[in-house]
Amino acid sequence: MQNAKVQRFIKEGRGQGTGSEYVPWVKTSDYSSKGRATRIRGIKTKRIHHLHSDNQLRAFFMFEHSDAVLDIRESFPLLDAMEVIDDKDGLRFDKFTDSEGSALVICTTFLLTVREETGEEKLVARSVKNTSELTKKITLEKLEIERRYWKARGVDWQIVTEKQLPRQFCNNIEWCRETLLEEMKESELAGALLSYIKNNPSIPIKLLFSEFEHKQEIEPGQGLWLFRYLLAKKCLEVNIRNPINLAATLEELK
Repeated sequence: MQNAKVQRFIKEGRGQGTGSEYVPWVKTSDYSSKGRATRIRGIKTKRIHHLHSDNQLRAFFMFEHSDAVLDIRESFPLLDAMEVIDDKDGLRFDKFTDSEGSALVICTTFLLTVREETGEEKLVARSVKNTSELTKKITLEKLEIERRYWKARGVDWQIVTEKQLPRQFCNNIEWCRETLLEEMKESELAGALLSYIKNNPSIPIKLLFSEFEHKQEIEPGQGLWLFRYLLAKKCLEVNIRNPINLAATLEELK
């Protein structure tokens, strides 16, 4: 039987909906987090995402950056775990209870909707954990419940650790995506800068900004903002897994 808190969460719509309508089961205001909790507006979903660690934030950046990912649902509750999982041998549901003995709701960090190369859409589940957590028995028992749940539902499930979340790549995505949160009013300027950079692949990017700003009679710094926007829109062939050195040329950044 569901306790009052679970019933309240369900009534609030938590764990339900998709896209901008989805409400995560756990919000940053609900519990204290060992990591740095973050509320961040999603570009694809047009809603606020509630993330509970730096690793979750980096994973979110990577998922959002991927063209294959269509929707991101964080803190997805396995409310029907007891019904879905047929093979319950060895699963310790009894360990996941509150102080009053009521069952806690187990959540998977991310449930993604992805589009395959064939154009078909499917669900993908990812549990984000630090490698240090994988030495804890309670963590492994929770992950085993998740594994069997998603296997029973026929959904690909994997564990993601900090080893699959390169910091430089994620930092670069964060640096670029900020420009997408603002309404783009300089689309013509962005296109002009794109042509200017492509036509001068051997001139340092930083120098091109100054020349472009002078020619267009725009404020200093606008060239850098437009460059970040172009990277976010994937208009430039730049390897954003590496540090973005503005003293380098476009050729050197590839």
